[in-house]
Amino acid sequence: MNQEIGELLQKAYPLENPKECQKRFVRKRLKNTVLAAAAMLIFTLILALRPKGEGVIGEDNKISRPEFGLDRLKLLAEYGGSVRPVEFEIPARKRSKEEAEELFSQAAEGLKERILGENPSLDEVVYDLVLIEALPEYDIEIDWRSGNTDLIRGDGSVQNKELEEVQNVLLKAKLYYDRWEREYTYEVCVYPYPFTEEEALVRRLYEELEVCGQETAGQQYMKLPDSLEGNGIYWKEESKDVTGIVFLLGVVLVFAVYGRESSKLRKKKKEREEELLIDYPEFLSRFILLTGAGMTVRGAWERMLSDYKKSGRRRYVYDEMQHTMAQLEVGMPELKAYEEFGRRCALLSYLRFTTILTQNLKKGSSGMAALLHMESEEAFSERKNQARRKGEEAGTKLLLPMGGMLIIVFVLILVPAFASFPV
Repeated sequence: MNQEIGELLQKAYPLENPKECQKRFVRKRLKNTVLAAAAMLIFTLILALRPKGEGVIGEDNKISRPEFGLDRLKLLAEYGGSVRPVEFEIPARKRSKEEAEELFSQAAEGLKERILGENPSLDEVVYDLVLIEALPEYDIEIDWRSGNTDLIRGDGSVQNKELEEVQNVLLKAKLYYDRWEREYTYEVCVYPYPFTEEEALVRRLYEELEVCGQETAGQQYMKLPDSLEGNGIYWKEESKDVTGIVFLLGVVLVFAVYGRESSKLRKKKKEREEELLIDYPEFLSRFILLTGAGMTVRGAWERMLSDYKKSGRRRYVYDEMQHTMAQLEVGMPELKAYEEFGRRCALLSYLRFTTILTQNLKKGSSGMAALLHMESEEAFSERKNQARRKGEEAGTKLLLPMGGMLIIVFVLILVPAFASFPV
């Protein structure tokens, strides 16, 4: 056993004894090899001892012809010290005139059953006949002729829907074999088509309509029949009931509106979060600037809101600050008000900011400025990353219009070039 297999076994079975693994592997490999060799030998013996059967080549290099049709043979011809593959067709033997007459008789008799289709016999033909064009088992080809193509056409279709009484039609079949031919005639009895009660009623209705049309052919109008076989006929225009379609469209519209509102809500939520993230560095830097100038947390809050009201713009973060200020004015503790401000903003950055504020209120202002400066640096870093992501998204969105512009440029260049070629 080579070293590579030993290493593989050790990695595959690290908890087992390496020697035992190697012995088991060798035994299994030897067993499978012996079984494969035995199976190969048995299969070879079966092929060697099987009965050979008779080959196609007989005594004096004679090959039996097929009874009918063609046999395609593949043989090997050894000549001049080399072996060449030969592929050829061997046709059936040619019959004598007497044998051909016998074939014609057998084929003609069998045709009576072969052409019936769904009909019980040629004495009662109602449905289409199957006029076959060849009998491969006899090497015979057939050409059909109908004595009345209005009733039985050349393809065997039976036109008996307008037929009112039984009629006889002569079908002629000309059979060809080699250089001989014979013609046989079959008498076919065609019956009127067996209409169902519903089909017969519809047929009579159309006949009545045709009569009414002929009676009023010279007038500017056509009067519809009022009755059929003693029963009154009430005519009305066919109208398409679109109630179901309208209902389905309404259901689709309801779901579309429902989904659109949900989509708009998700879009609004995303826009709010993006705006809060964008405003966070500026909001934090202004807060640090005011608190660093000696203002209290609440004083800085009030000053930022005062400047916001003067600007006349609407931003989510300052709207949330106004809500917080309203809570403070009605007596809510600052600690709880700032915590709810962070929860409403629902972003990690604002939660970190409110955590710093609440720690300041609980433990005093020591260290708050340093924490806010660290938070500010992280916020500006996140702002840069966000701007980079926005740029990448914008670049991706521009791929489609840029592709369209490229196609237009190709058209503007290639069309005049092709048009300038001489025809």
